[in-house]
Amino acid sequence: MKLTPEKLAAFCAALSETCNVGKACKAVDISRWTAYHWRSEMPDFAAAWDAAMKVGVTALEDEAHRRAFEGTDKPLTHQGRFTYLFREVKDADGNPVIDEATGAPKMEPVLDEQGNHKVAAVREYSDTLAIFLLKAHDPDKYRENSKVELSGHLATTDMSDDEIRAEIAALAASGALPVTPQGPDDGSDLV
Repeated sequence: MKLTPEKLAAFCAALSETCNVGKACKAVDISRWTAYHWRSEMPDFAAAWDAAMKVGVTALEDEAHRRAFEGTDKPLTHQGRFTYLFREVKDADGNPVIDEATGAPKMEPVLDEQGNHKVAAVREYSDTLAIFLLKAHDPDKYRENSKVELSGHLATTDMSDDEIRAEIAALAASGALPVTPQGPDDGSDLV
């Protein structure tokens, strides 16, 4: 199969929209193998692929930012059914119209732009996405800061198992190693 400028443009457009190689291949009716072969054999195709992925990743970052800080509307449900919005019916003076049968204010459905009954929703924000964005944009401040530093003298391979255990015990006693109690190894972690 030959790479045409049209196929290249369509592949890159799909890739920038989805960040998904499989979907981009399907959009131009080629196999993944063909796409990766072209990528390895044609530097121009590889460069276009990389540029398309950058555009797609930027779009993903924008969507993550929107969901984290602007939120998304989640429909409210009760017992598996949507909760719909209603409003009081008002008379010409702005007073609620009372239903004579129930004594309660008359209610009418709230409709959307298409005339459909509007579903009640709650705005949800993603703390997890906000955390990922902070880690991505200021990793020195927000990355996980776990370090393990070992120091000691275990460089020789001539030590016996008992000498190695004694050396480790000495390091643990000095506070250089965290001590976690362990029982005998019964192999239960292998199940």
